[in-house]
Amino acid sequence: MKLKISINKIKSIDNLTIELPIDKGLYAITGQNGAGKSTLATCASSVFFNMTMKDYFGETPVDSKIEFEYDGATKTYSKEQGKWVSKKQGYIQLKGFYEGSLIYGNRFRNTSFENLRKLDKISHSLLKTSPEFIRENLGLILHNNKNFYQKLFSVNPGSIRHIGNFYGDIFYYEINGKIVSQFHMSTGENLLISILNSLNIRNSDRTTLSTPCILLLDEIELALHPSSLKRLVVFLKDISNKFNYAVYFSTHSLELISSIKPDNIYFLDRHSDHSLEVINPCYPAYATRMLYDHTGYDYIILVEDDLAREIIRRLLKQNALWGNKLIYILPCGGFSNVIDLAQEVISSNLVGKTANINIILDADVKTQAESYIANNGISNNIPLNYLPIESLEKYLKAKLFDIVDHKLFRHLNDFVFHQVSLNQIIDDYRSSNEHIKDNNGKKLYERIDKELRARNKNRSEIVEMIVEYLTANDKQNVDKIIDFLKKQLQ
Repeated sequence: MKLKISINKIKSIDNLTIELPIDKGLYAITGQNGAGKSTLATCASSVFFNMTMKDYFGETPVDSKIEFEYDGATKTYSKEQGKWVSKKQGYIQLKGFYEGSLIYGNRFRNTSFENLRKLDKISHSLLKTSPEFIRENLGLILHNNKNFYQKLFSVNPGSIRHIGNFYGDIFYYEINGKIVSQFHMSTGENLLISILNSLNIRNSDRTTLSTPCILLLDEIELALHPSSLKRLVVFLKDISNKFNYAVYFSTHSLELISSIKPDNIYFLDRHSDHSLEVINPCYPAYATRMLYDHTGYDYIILVEDDLAREIIRRLLKQNALWGNKLIYILPCGGFSNVIDLAQEVISSNLVGKTANINIILDADVKTQAESYIANNGISNNIPLNYLPIESLEKYLKAKLFDIVDHKLFRHLNDFVFHQVSLNQIIDDYRSSNEHIKDNNGKKLYERIDKELRARNKNRSEIVEMIVEYLTANDKQNVDKIIDFLKKQLQ
C-alpha cells in the first residue's frame, strides 16, 4: 500500500504528486540541491505530526496546500483567511516520526543560552540511567563499541520545569568524572540520540506491528562520519524488519543511496521550467551523477536496469569474455538517463581516459533512443547496442499476459509463487482492468512484487530466472549481443 502526497506551492515545490510505499524497508528521496527533498520530507511528516506550519514553511501563498490519501482516508492542510486549516475524511492509520538533521531536530528546541547554563548545573539526583537501547546503539553506531556510552543519563522535562519548558528528555553522559549535557555533545551525537530516543518510544508502542510506521530522516549524512553512516544503515535495516518501519532518508549521500535498492529510490528531477519529475526506480549512478568509485576499470558498460546488468554479466561469464580485463556494468535507469550519463562521462572525463565506455539499451527503446540522440545533438562516438529484451516489467507483461509463454509461466509459478499462484495474480490483474492502461507493465509488476515481498523474496530472484530462460530459449538474439561484446572487448 502507498501514501499519496500532493503538494502545492510549499517552499521550492510548486506542484508535486508522489506515492510513497509504507512497506517495511529503507527508502531514499534524493535529487540535486534545491530540488525539494527536505520540503517533501517535512510535508510528508505532517500526515502524523501536527506541526506549526509557519514555523516550518515560513510565509506561503494563499493557495498553498498539502493533501494525503491512504487506504480510502484523506487529510488536507490548506489556508483559509490566511491561516492553515486541517480537514479529514476518515482516519489515516499511520504512525511515525520526523528528524531534521540541522534545523528542525527536537534537540534544538528551547535551547536559549540562559537555559543551557542552567542545564549545565542540574542536580545529579534528577538524572536517571538512559534506556539500554539508546546507550548501546549510540556506542555501536558512532564508535562500533556498545559500551562507549554506558554512563549515559537522561532527565525528564517534567522534573526541570523550574528551568524551562523543554520538549522531550535531555541527555547527559559522564566522561572522566564530569557530566556533559546533550547541548555540549557533537552534532552527530545529538542527532543520533534524538533518532534513538524517538525509535525507543516508537518501539515501545508497537503493540501491533500491523499499523504502518514511517520514519523520515532529513540529510543525516551532514552530521555523521561515513563509517557511522554505514553502521546506522545496517542498524535501521534490522529495526525496520523487526518493527515494520518504512525508513525514508532525504539525502544525496552516495554511502546511503548505494545501500538502497533502485525500486526504493525516488529522484526529484527539477527541470529548467521549475517543474519536478519523480524518477522511480532510480539507480545510484544516476541519482548521484558520480562515477568516481568506478575509476581504474578497463571497460564500463552502461545499461538501464538490474535485468540488463545480469544478462550482460552472465554472457560475459558464459563466453569467457572477462579475461584479464576489469569490467564494470553500471545500471543507470531509463534509456535517456543512460545516454545523458554517458555524455557527462565523456564531457567531464569522470572515469579517466583509460576506460572504454559502452552503452547497451533495452530492445524496445531503439527508435526512441535514436530520436533522443538526434534531437539533443549528442555525438560522442560511444558504441551503442540493444539487448534482445525490453524492461523486466514489459517483458513479464508480454510473456505472462499479452501472449502467454507457457514454459516461462510454469517455470516462474513452480519455483516462486507457492502460496498465491501466478494464475491468481494474473486473474486479479485482468479482473481489475488494470491491464487496459498498463503499457509499461508496471501495474502487473506491482502485484508480482507485492507477493514477492510477502514471501520474503525479491526482484533479484525473478531476474535470475528470466536470465536463465533467455540464454536457454532465445539463442539467435542472444548471439547478437555476444558478438557485440566480443568486438568491443578485444
